[in-house]
Amino acid sequence: MDSDRIENNPQYQKLKKDIEGAEVLHKITKFCSLCGLKTKGLNDAFSSLPEIKKQLGILSKSPDKFNDYFSNRGWIAHESMNSDLMSSSIESAENGFIDMAEKELIDYYASDKIEWLLPQLKNIDAFKVRYKLLRLAYEDTIVERYYSAVPLLLMMIDGVVNDIDKNKGFFAEKTDLTAWDSIAAHSTGLAKLKEIFSNTRKKTSDEDISLPYRHGILHGRDLGYANKTVAAKCWAALFAIKDWADAVKKGKKYPPPPEPKLTFRESITQLNHTLIEYDKNKKRNELVSKKIEVWKARQLVVGRDIPEKGTSSDYADYTPEQEAIRFAEYWTKSNYGNIAKQLHHFSKEPLNDKKEAGKIRKIFDEKKLTDYKIIKVVDCSPAITEVSLDLSIEYENKQYSKQITLRFIYVGFNDKILVFGDTGGQWRFVDSFFYQIEYLFNYTKP
Repeated sequence: MDSDRIENNPQYQKLKKDIEGAEVLHKITKFCSLCGLKTKGLNDAFSSLPEIKKQLGILSKSPDKFNDYFSNRGWIAHESMNSDLMSSSIESAENGFIDMAEKELIDYYASDKIEWLLPQLKNIDAFKVRYKLLRLAYEDTIVERYYSAVPLLLMMIDGVVNDIDKNKGFFAEKTDLTAWDSIAAHSTGLAKLKEIFSNTRKKTSDEDISLPYRHGILHGRDLGYANKTVAAKCWAALFAIKDWADAVKKGKKYPPPPEPKLTFRESITQLNHTLIEYDKNKKRNELVSKKIEVWKARQLVVGRDIPEKGTSSDYADYTPEQEAIRFAEYWTKSNYGNIAKQLHHFSKEPLNDKKEAGKIRKIFDEKKLTDYKIIKVVDCSPAITEVSLDLSIEYENKQYSKQITLRFIYVGFNDKILVFGDTGGQWRFVDSFFYQIEYLFNYTKP
């Protein structure tokens, strides 16, 4: 087997060895049961082994398969890539429909489907300082203003890597875009994209191109760059760079020291714990799947099914519309601490509540919410609902009208995704509209 494959990354190899060890242990328990020893508890845990092994095989091989089919076309597998999108792309390519698969990738990365990924960029300082410009690139992409989105994204890609890799941009010859135990930063990932995107373009041409050639675009030689395909590949590369930056931030730029070897008893304990946890998660997933099967989007009419305005107590508990009204109530009272608690953070790192409240204060301070009402509620999925609000805002003695859409995600303990109808969770919104509030008062006249 070629050692330079993502499936040989340490994370996959460790899981593979754990499963192999569990299979050996399973054989031992079978022998013990034949000898009259009680092993029912262990046998129940081991019943999940075949399914775990199957899923690991799919999970570990998919990134390599994806890169084999698509890296020459300017796409690479990366950690934050939608797993269903990766799987369907591979399946289409395997069946001879690679052009159809690429169209699916383009339609995904050049659409509002990537909006939920944008707030994750702010977890990395190099992205955070460029976030406003990235939001503008996103808006340009959505309205098909590719002539401005593409150069802006290429500049941001180069600048982000420059900051992280200490004065060497994405397209610099000596920039090292690899990291230990990473998918995006594997030697077949970003390094391959860099090679393709840095291709020398010596002639001026107005023919449409399908790859974001940095030199040809930014030096005015590739005049046919302003299209959906090039924009989509820029966004996909940007998110892959974010995953590389995550790996660097976690100290994975270089391999860690070797871990101490576990004793046989420690290995058995660890394996047993893994199997039991998998079995618990499997049962939970089966329950969630059943709930999803019976779920139906509500067809709410504002003013008939729910009031367009009122207090949060006027709305049903554990609903996104109740949380949207709470957001408005908090804003009217300048309660930025509670607004901060309503935000959904994709990062698993602990947050400083006061710091988060301070960020929100900076955006909303001196902007008084004088009136609000719900104008639309759309259930997008069993765990995602969008609530649109019509707002009246007073700023510097002038009145402004603004419509915003809060995209809510229903989460429970440890930010596990819940299904609509579950109790005990909280609807948290993605802060994708915050930048609109900031820009409203720079560009909008009352």
